[in-house]
Amino acid sequence: MKKILYGPSAEHLSVPETKLPASLEALVTLACERAIEPTLLRSAAGGDLDAIEVVGRTLASEEGRLLEAVVTTLARTNAHQDVLTGMKLPVLRIAAELAERNKLDAYNRLSVDPESQSSTSYHPDLVLVERPKRSAIIIDVKRSLGGYSGGGSLAKLQKRMEAAACVLPEILWRDHQRLAVETVGIAIIDGARTSAGIDDGIWSISRLDDLIGVAGAGSAARSALKAFRSTFRDRWLAALPSLSEGEPPMHVREEAHPSRLPEEQRPRKRGRPSRHQPPAGVTIGFYRPDAKRVH
Repeated sequence: MKKILYGPSAEHLSVPETKLPASLEALVTLACERAIEPTLLRSAAGGDLDAIEVVGRTLASEEGRLLEAVVTTLARTNAHQDVLTGMKLPVLRIAAELAERNKLDAYNRLSVDPESQSSTSYHPDLVLVERPKRSAIIIDVKRSLGGYSGGGSLAKLQKRMEAAACVLPEILWRDHQRLAVETVGIAIIDGARTSAGIDDGIWSISRLDDLIGVAGAGSAARSALKAFRSTFRDRWLAALPSLSEGEPPMHVREEAHPSRLPEEQRPRKRGRPSRHQPPAGVTIGFYRPDAKRVH
């Protein structure tokens, strides 16, 4: 059985860089409406500490939610792949133990029966599937990984993703019109990352083009976040109390890393179970473009 790498299509679709696409502009507008409540904003601008705290949390959540929606919308412009959201992948004990005790290459030909009993689940933000290449990527979108720096939280997240990857091929075959997958990559998008390196399985927005196979996607995502922050800054300044004559206007420092609010999980109709089973051998690893295999 061949080992197949999930890679972006040779002919990438592109996103215009001169103007924010209408679909992304609509997402920014919606995020601003949810995050910027005029009365609360006036209270925060007037110095109400409780209001300031609420505004900060709301902005953090909405920017993360916006980033996730932007990535999903951009991925759907690539007609060569299926974009699945709202999935619930069981984290089976046997798969979790294998992921915890071993490196990826030690079990990269494993798939696990999803019918086995599990007590926990993993909800990926999106799953990309390229049918001709029999490959998939499980993607988790984070506004910032700053909160994952202690206690091994990041490593635990990656191990959960690896364990979930073991059951993904069976679930795609069973519940999604017999989608056959032989290679599963995992990737975490960190909206605050500045490094272009991906050896640790973490992707910056600047590498979004390579991850989802859409040229200009990284630039478009950055523009959407910039538009969201710019709108908030303008409304904050407009909400500030009148200042004494001659006193310079107050400037709000742009918050660098708002926290994400996970996408609401939408129930998915189960597909017709198949009498046939997909191939048992599955390659799992960190997704890397233009390579011979996942690692």
